[in-house]
Amino acid sequence: MKKHVAAVLSIALLLVLSGAAGAADLPLPPKAKPQPTPKVQPKAQPKTQPPARVPPPALMKEETDFDKLGADCIAATDGCRDYKRAADGKFDPASNIGIACQPKPLSCTTRR
Repeated sequence: MKKHVAAVLSIALLLVLSGAAGAADLPLPPKAKPQPTPKVQPKAQPKTQPPARVPPPALMKEETDFDKLGADCIAATDGCRDYKRAADGKFDPASNIGIACQPKPLSCTTRR
């Protein structure tokens, strides 16, 4: 048994060493020369006028779909949720949306 183990180890050692010696004999490929990068001149930017002054977001009034319903609308729906106008004048959702509901444009359901 010891003879078999010694024979297997010696054959494995010969295979490893002969493979390393064969790889050392291979020629190395030539190194690639780096290509020079072309120098690109930045294009001259045309002179433009400064942007018009835009009021800060706090001063801008964005009309929402609820504003389009009118001040006399106190209840609305989008087909999925019902909304009721709160004391501060804003609409709050009175119900939750269903999982498969596709909201439609808002419509007023109750007016004063």
